[in-house]
Amino acid sequence: MIGSIAWKNVWRNRKRSLIVIVAVLLGTVAGVFTAGLMKGWIAQRLHSVIHTEMAHIRINHPDYLLNEELVFGIPEPENLTRFLREDPRIEGFSGRTRVTAMAATARANTGIILNGIHPEEEKTVRNVHTKLIGNEGTYFDTPMQNPIVISDKTAEILRIKNYEITPEVIDSFRKAGVPEETCEKLSILLNQRFSTEKAFVKVLRQNLAHHEIKNFGSTLLAQSEHFRLRSRVVFTFTDSQGKLVYQTYKVCGVYKTNNTMFDQMNAFVLKEDLAEGAGFGPTDMHEIAVIAKEDTDVDALRNDMRALFPALSILSWKDLSPEAAMMTEFMDLWYLVIMGFILFALAFGIINTMLMAILERIKELGMLMAIGMNRRRVFRMIMLETVFLTLTGAVAGMGVGAIIIALTGKTGLNFSSVSEGFEAMGWSAHIFPEIDAGFFVMVTLLVILTGILSSIVPARKALSLNPVEAIRSE
Repeated sequence: MIGSIAWKNVWRNRKRSLIVIVAVLLGTVAGVFTAGLMKGWIAQRLHSVIHTEMAHIRINHPDYLLNEELVFGIPEPENLTRFLREDPRIEGFSGRTRVTAMAATARANTGIILNGIHPEEEKTVRNVHTKLIGNEGTYFDTPMQNPIVISDKTAEILRIKNYEITPEVIDSFRKAGVPEETCEKLSILLNQRFSTEKAFVKVLRQNLAHHEIKNFGSTLLAQSEHFRLRSRVVFTFTDSQGKLVYQTYKVCGVYKTNNTMFDQMNAFVLKEDLAEGAGFGPTDMHEIAVIAKEDTDVDALRNDMRALFPALSILSWKDLSPEAAMMTEFMDLWYLVIMGFILFALAFGIINTMLMAILERIKELGMLMAIGMNRRRVFRMIMLETVFLTLTGAVAGMGVGAIIIALTGKTGLNFSSVSEGFEAMGWSAHIFPEIDAGFFVMVTLLVILTGILSSIVPARKALSLNPVEAIRSE
C-alpha cells in the first residue's frame, strides 16, 4: 500500500516530476555514453597492445632487455618452441630476430628496428598484415629479393610517400558530387608530385578557398597519397661479429596502425634475409611472442613457463605495459566515479523537488500522522517517492544510452581532426563505443542509493511536523 501511494504521489504534480525525470534521464544518458565511449576506447587500446605491439607473452634472454645486443639470443630455443607447439593454451607464437639500424634513401634517413620474421608465424601473433594501405602493396607475397614492409610514418620520413592529383582522383571527386569549380581548380595541379604533406597542403591553400579545403581537404589528402613501392632502402647496422654491414631492401608493402611511435620504430623483413646480413644462424632468435587462446589465464601460463624455463625472461603484456593493465583493473571503478559525480549533482535538484512536495502536503501529512500512520511508514513513503522519481529517469536514460551506444558501436565515432595527437599516444581516433549488462546493474544500484540518500532531508522535514499544527496549516 505504501508503495502504491508513493507512486501516485510522484505524479500529483506531473510537470515538476517530469522536469526532474528528464534531468535524471539526460544525466544518465551522458554517463552511460561516456562510459561506453571510454570502454570502447580502452578495449581498442588493449587489443592494439596485445595483437599489434606486444602479444600476451614475450620471451627474451634476460640480458637482451638491458641493452639489446645481438649476441643475447634465446639459448637453445628448441625445447621452448616444442613446449609452445604442444601446450593447448597457446594459439600461436613467432620467433623474431631484431636489429637496430639506420635506414637511408637518396632523400632522407632515419633510425629503425628491423624485425626478422617468418610471415606465416607472425600472422598468428601480430595483425600488421591486416593494416596494409594502398592497393599494390603485399605482406611478403612477392618474388622480389630482400622485400621489406615499412610503416606509413617511415615512408613519409624517407620520402617514399608522395602526393599527386591524378585524373582518377578528379574523376572520383566528380562522381562524389564535388562542385565542378573545385574540380577545375584541382586540374591545374594535375600530375604534380609533392614529396611532403606540408608542401602539398601549402599548394592546396594557394589554389582552393577555405571552405573547399575544410569540406574536401582530408578526402583529397587520402586519395592523393601514393607510395613508391619497390623503392630501395639501404640499412646500416652492426652484425653479430661487431662489423659494420650495409644491406639493401625493396619496399613491398606499407602498413599503418593506431600507434605512430610503434610505426616509426618497426619495419619487417624476412628472417632468412636478415640472418644473411647480420650473421645469424637459422635457429637464432632474440624474442618469441606468444598469443594465448581466448579465456586463458595469461598470468598462470606465464608462471608455468617461468617454472619450466627459469633462465629466460618471460613477461606478460601486463608486465610490459603496466599502464594498460591499470586501465583494465580500474575500468569499472572509473565508470562508477563518473556516474557518481553526475548523480551527486542531480541529487540537489531531487532534494529541492521533494522539499517542495513536502511543503505543499503539510496538511495531508499531518492528517496521515493523526490517524495513525507512524513515523517509519511516513519515512518509507517519502523514500519510495524519491527512489521512484530517480529510478524512472535513470531507467529511461539507460535505455536511451544503450540505444545510442548500439547505433554508434556499428559505425564508430571518427575523431579524425585530432587523430594525429591520439595516434602519437597509441590511441585510435576511430572509436567503437561498447557497454556490458553489468554496468547497468551497477548504475541501477547507484541510482537507488542516490534516491535513498536524497530522501533523508525531505523525510526529516516531514517527520519534524507536529500533526495538530500541520492539520491547521493552509
